[in-house]
Amino acid sequence: MSEISHAGAVSVEYGHFPVGELWEPGFERKESKPDFGSDKPVIVGPGQIVIRTSMQEHTALVGLALSHRQGEAPGPPWTLLAAEHYRPVYTGRMAPFDTMNGPAKPAEAPIGAFGRLSEPGDASLALDPSRIYDVHVWAQGRADSRDRFEADSKQDANSNWYEAYAVVFAPSGKQTPPAPAPRVSRREQLTARHGKPPLGVR
Repeated sequence: MSEISHAGAVSVEYGHFPVGELWEPGFERKESKPDFGSDKPVIVGPGQIVIRTSMQEHTALVGLALSHRQGEAPGPPWTLLAAEHYRPVYTGRMAPFDTMNGPAKPAEAPIGAFGRLSEPGDASLALDPSRIYDVHVWAQGRADSRDRFEADSKQDANSNWYEAYAVVFAPSGKQTPPAPAPRVSRREQLTARHGKPPLGVR
């Protein structure tokens, strides 16, 4: 049985959106700049998985799932877009994000995956940071999303969504879990900055 998040909706700009790991205080931030020169539909970097969509600006439905069956499809309507690997860099809390505006909002419709409906809500998922994961990104609607968008535009109507994505994580190995850096006191910070301990500061 797979664990599935609620269905979220991301506002896509510039033809892509990230599924990223939520940074936790105490961890060193991992900067990740996707290589958009690549023609790959999915780009993985430290702390995030970037999915490139078929359209520049639209709303996409997104759900995250944890499965212990390698390569298990969410269902007949889904098409495999890419298979990649992911190593958690913080505590493993993953969530889809709008291109520019923060975490996904609840979708206006459920997503059908693994034989059940994922209702609208928080689309986050907790991974085990001591594991390495195979990630399969599945898609619906990409083949004709542009045609449907143009048809809606001509009829002056708006579809709630044009593409849907299911990002499925399957444990594939182990790693030493990332750990937060030890807390540094104000005295230690000032000593490192000035080369000697300040008077009267602990």
